[in-house]
Amino acid sequence: MEIDTKKMIKVVVFGALDAGKTTFVETISGKKLLMKGEFERITNSFDFVQLDYDNYFIQLFATPGHRRFSFMWSTLARGMNGAIFLIDSTVGVSPVDKELITFIKKYDVPYVVAVNKDDIMHLPHETVRRELEISNEISVINTSSVTKQNLDLVIETLITNIENANSK
Repeated sequence: MEIDTKKMIKVVVFGALDAGKTTFVETISGKKLLMKGEFERITNSFDFVQLDYDNYFIQLFATPGHRRFSFMWSTLARGMNGAIFLIDSTVGVSPVDKELITFIKKYDVPYVVAVNKDDIMHLPHETVRRELEISNEISVINTSSVTKQNLDLVIETLITNIENANSK
């Protein structure tokens, strides 16, 4: 009998309304979500998939992005090992994005900023760093949840950051 030695980690995907969180979760998992808590394309609950990824079993949650569902952010963030912060490059850094980055920083977990929809419009890293007031230590990666651009890189970078944080 083989014992599964994979480590379980919880990762939460944050982002403003229509940043592409549900598409990110579906694309990275390779599965369409069977049940979507959405009304008129607005997620009003949370998305959840499980990924078997290298030495990890990842529980991947995505928060609703609409401000009226912000009460769910802290519930989903409880116990997270890392976060992915999606920004919609077609919108730029929004007030909700600034609120979310402050929220994520409070949890003191590794996180990666994924600048999504790069297939439509490119948003430079320097702009994101300046407007979110984040250091060069934080990884900023241009992505497209539709074309799968750099999605694996986001997960790999976050896992490396989690491993590094756990080894300290």
